Amino acid sequence: MSTFSRALAVVSTAVVMVVASSTAALADAPSTWEPAPEKSTLSILGLLVGAPAVLFVLIALFSVVVSRKNYVPPAPSTEIAKAPDHH
Repeated sequence: MSTFSRALAVVSTAVVMVVASSTAALADAPSTWEPAPEKSTLSILGLLVGAPAVLFVLIALFSVVVSRKNYVPPAPSTEIAKAPDHH
């Protein structure tokens, strides 16, 4: 599978999921629901900017913690080991 077809599969899956999930959002709210309180611009910005920023920081911290404990093998030796002469 080529890189182009993988990218196309990911993009088409995302488009299908957005279209499929948006059909439920088009339905009218039940008349028994009370209207939601208005959100301030600051709370919307906090949600749309703050949440991805926090996720970015958490992923960066996790990668730093994981990369600190990577095993580095010793350098190869220049000695030649002879195998036993058993046939």
